[in-house]
Amino acid sequence: MAPQKRPRRTEDDEEIIAVERASSSLRPEVQRKRARLSENSATSKSRHAREPSPSSSSSGEDEEDEELPDAEDNPAPPPATQYEAIRDADFRHLENADLDDHKATQQFLKRSQRMGDNHAANNAIIEDITCVNFMCHEKLVVSLGPLINFVVGENGSGKSAVLTALTLCLGGKAAATNRGASLKSLIKTGCDAGMLTVKLKNQGNDAYQPDVYGKSIIIERHFSRSGSSHFKLKNENGRLISNKKGDVEDIIEYYQLQVDNPMNVLTQDAAKTFITSSTPAQKYQFFFEGVQLKALDDDYRLVSDTCDQIEAKLDESKEDILALKKIAKDAQTKAELVQRRAGIRQEVRRLTMQMAWAQVEEQERALEEREQLSIRAQQQIEQAEKEAADKDELFQAAVEKLDSNNQRATQLEEELIPLKEEEETAKGEYDNATEKVQQAHNEQKAMGKDVTAASNKVKTFQHEIEQEKKRLEAANGGAHARTLEEIKEAEAAVSNAREALEQHDEQFPHLEEASQRERAKEIELKGPLAAKRKAVEEARERLNSLNNDRGNVMAGFDNRMPRVLQQIRTDAGFREKPIGPLGMHITLLKPQWSHVLESTLGGALSSFIVTNKPDQKRLSDILRRNNMNWCPVAIVNHEPLDTTGHEPDLQYDTILRVLDIDNDLVKKHLIIAQAIDQSILVPDREAGYRIMFEGPRPENVRQCFCINNKIRGWGFRLAYIGGRQSQNREQGPVKPPQGKPKMKTEIESQISYQRETVLQLERERDAVENDLRLVQQRLSKSSRAVTIHRQESEKLKRALQRAEERVDNLRAKLDSFNIEDGRLEGLKQSLVDAERERTIAAEAYGTLGLEKDKLNKLSAEQKRKLAEVKKGLEEHETKLSKMKQKCKNLEHVRMMTLTAKNHAIAQIEVLRQEKEKAQRKQDQQAAQVTEFIAEATKICQRIPIEPGQTTNSLETKLKVLDEQVKAYRRQQGATDEEINDAAVEAEGAYRRAKANHQGLEELLALLKQSFLNRMEMYRRFQRSITARSRINFGYLLSERAFRGTLTIDHKNKKLDVHVQPDDTVKGSKGRQTKTLSGGEKSFSSICLLLSLWEAMGAPLRCLDEYDVFMDDVNRDVTTKMIISAARRSVGRQFILITPKGLGNGGDEIARQDDVTIKRLWDPRKKRIDDMPQVQ
Repeated sequence: MAPQKRPRRTEDDEEIIAVERASSSLRPEVQRKRARLSENSATSKSRHAREPSPSSSSSGEDEEDEELPDAEDNPAPPPATQYEAIRDADFRHLENADLDDHKATQQFLKRSQRMGDNHAANNAIIEDITCVNFMCHEKLVVSLGPLINFVVGENGSGKSAVLTALTLCLGGKAAATNRGASLKSLIKTGCDAGMLTVKLKNQGNDAYQPDVYGKSIIIERHFSRSGSSHFKLKNENGRLISNKKGDVEDIIEYYQLQVDNPMNVLTQDAAKTFITSSTPAQKYQFFFEGVQLKALDDDYRLVSDTCDQIEAKLDESKEDILALKKIAKDAQTKAELVQRRAGIRQEVRRLTMQMAWAQVEEQERALEEREQLSIRAQQQIEQAEKEAADKDELFQAAVEKLDSNNQRATQLEEELIPLKEEEETAKGEYDNATEKVQQAHNEQKAMGKDVTAASNKVKTFQHEIEQEKKRLEAANGGAHARTLEEIKEAEAAVSNAREALEQHDEQFPHLEEASQRERAKEIELKGPLAAKRKAVEEARERLNSLNNDRGNVMAGFDNRMPRVLQQIRTDAGFREKPIGPLGMHITLLKPQWSHVLESTLGGALSSFIVTNKPDQKRLSDILRRNNMNWCPVAIVNHEPLDTTGHEPDLQYDTILRVLDIDNDLVKKHLIIAQAIDQSILVPDREAGYRIMFEGPRPENVRQCFCINNKIRGWGFRLAYIGGRQSQNREQGPVKPPQGKPKMKTEIESQISYQRETVLQLERERDAVENDLRLVQQRLSKSSRAVTIHRQESEKLKRALQRAEERVDNLRAKLDSFNIEDGRLEGLKQSLVDAERERTIAAEAYGTLGLEKDKLNKLSAEQKRKLAEVKKGLEEHETKLSKMKQKCKNLEHVRMMTLTAKNHAIAQIEVLRQEKEKAQRKQDQQAAQVTEFIAEATKICQRIPIEPGQTTNSLETKLKVLDEQVKAYRRQQGATDEEINDAAVEAEGAYRRAKANHQGLEELLALLKQSFLNRMEMYRRFQRSITARSRINFGYLLSERAFRGTLTIDHKNKKLDVHVQPDDTVKGSKGRQTKTLSGGEKSFSSICLLLSLWEAMGAPLRCLDEYDVFMDDVNRDVTTKMIISAARRSVGRQFILITPKGLGNGGDEIARQDDVTIKRLWDPRKKRIDDMPQVQ
């Protein structure tokens, strides 16, 4: 809060000569506008209703200003009251007026001798006044000097607007200026809003918050025609500090600018009234308010009223104190009666203490029982955990055995492929042997024809021999030579044909071998090609399913699964809704592992999870009704599973890390059942092999899965068999999954991966088909070569045979021409040869028969081998079927062990819940024991309980005593405690009331003494200010050789002036102002005003049109007198407004340093002068 300015005193500190701030000590010092306390009391309200003050105003910013009544309308003072009698004291302090005038004259002369040159104050000086859209001004800026200011201008130039703006900007009301009923009526015509700005000097040691505002304080007031109005406080740099009216009022009150004091700022109308037509009562009212006597009177009247109210309260409280004293005495009497029955209460007290600690012992025994229950619950949990560990070992053994058999089944499936290939090879060899048998049969059939031809040849030669015998009868000698030549040519042809046949037969083994080799390759490629084609079709179906099943999360599950889920949702009998199928809660983050993980997790993706046995049974019934008994249902509890420290190194992906599982129970189940947290994923098989089997065994890794880069969709599993410490290695393939994927994944990535899979399989299929096509082309070519070779061989044989027959014919012909050459013998020899050839052909036919039998045996052997291969294949398939059935049984065993394990874990959870329940009851019992002990301790410290005493026995004794106590209470009307408390309370109330009464009496005495002291000070101030005003008035009249007296009648509240313009007239009291001329009246009124100003201490004094009724002589004298008086008021700022100028001495006045003259021009005339002249 800003410091208050102190009243100015004389140098000898004898008496107060000016009051800058008049208020009582009852006013709180807060930085806001403070309403007079006297205005809040009923008496002050009635008084103010009778005596309206022109300085009263409303504190609301947006309310319209109320018009002030004229001073002439004030009614006569009310009759004297007790306060006024004390205040005035019959006005005995004013009886020695001559002595008071003498003292005031001495002080005035002493002050005049001590007074130095006039100088500007460091603060509370108006530096600038700015008006925007105010009255007749669009923008008016008036810069003022720190001491004496004359505002000069013609009528209508807006001189009075300066004081009006100053009054309004410093918090005054528009009605107090007599310029308008409200702010909005003062806005310039044609404008919607106006603004007023006042710049205050703020320097020196007593500056107002200089660290906030700096050397100047800028106060702005904004208002509009809508009636709104608000203030702005800015520092010297124009930065906004506050917009609260209370802060503005704090500054005005701090500097005591008192714009609402009619003596501080005399408006044009008030000045005219004061100078020309004011009555003695009005002049006294101006004096009474201007010198702050009225403010002091209001405050002291409030003190008097407060004392009366306190005294009335004290009178009223005497009877109350006597009544409280009687109540206290009666209560004490009852309390004394209670003390006489202390024996029974003492026994009740003793039994109550024993009762309290007996209850504690009962609660302690109950606590021991609760502790025993908690211990038994812990033992049951430990036993259940042991059983769960055993079940887990059985489960792990079942898992390992199932994995081993799955690997064996996979191995059997792999072994089945070469068996099928062997079957195809055996079938091919059998077909080849059958074909050779057929070929041998054909050759034997051809050789049979040769035997027939040889037999016919023998018959022919026999016929020719017969003919030769007949031909010998005639000779034929002409054709002998030609026949010899033909024989030579025919023998050469036979030699060439035999050589060509031999060379041709040498090529046959090579062609046959090439054909057999290509046929074997064809058989080898047909099996893989069929597998590739099947894989391509399956991949295409999977791709089509992915495309067709976009957004269908149930596509990978059984078509009955939606019905099961619907039944689960509508079934209200579940304690907790089942979770599943698990695949719906799993999102695969890396689609390249889809095939491997779908195959590995298998049936677990279609399983469900429940948290208790009844829900498992209920869900199993639903599955059974939908023919889905194969769907597993596991029991998993809600106990968190912490895998911290049990997972592989972060450099490896695990199944858990590539899955986003949205349910903790699903994650927990897969960790327990599938070890997804310890199954690492390594894409490359060689890298996986190095990690698992080369070097130290990786920590927290149970198995490793790899991708088969050669066979799309297949994978590899690398693991150890026989527990976590076993070193038995196991490797096996992971087949592609059957059906559509069950895990959720980013569909576009999965489709893209599946599309690449289809393309890869198609490329592999096309490569096998291309290889098969090349083999088949080579096989066809070699088969054609063999067929062509055989056909050519037959042709060569027939050509050789024809060539030999021609030779034989020619020789026979030659023999027919030469009887002597023994043609007949030749024919006989040919017959012998023909018979030999027949024999050879017959032997060849037999040989071919033997070869055919041999080939038949070979074909039968191949058939037997094929049958053996088929039998082995059937046996292998039977073994594989049995292994699959065994795996299925083991899977069932695994599920049973898993169910048993989960049940054991669930049982642990149940036992833990029971333990927690028992522990809670134990804690509650312990808290109850603590509470009982605390309550018993409040009664007494622990005491032993008498042997044989129980809570019931003690309670029985207490009941008997309680009946006795109740009987006494019925007699005395309340409990002992209530009576004692009532006695204490009554005594306390009496003592407090008595102390409060004494305090009020002391306060009243102090207030009365202070009030009397202040009344004495008031009378001293009243006497001093009255004497000073009279002396100053006389002194100022003497400036013009006038003589007169100032009569201040405080009793009748009148102030009158008697003036004698001619001081040479002796023995006259002077004339009243109404008998004076206009100038004399104005001069005398100015002297009165200056004398009152001199008695005041406000830093700002404003007077509007003080010389309106003066002639030039009186105006000059008055002006000089005002300047002289202003200079005697060192540091005070004067703002004087005159429409007449400064007369003959104006130039001299303007040259003085402490005088500032501001000349205003008519703004309307300026606008007319600015208009263009019409020629």
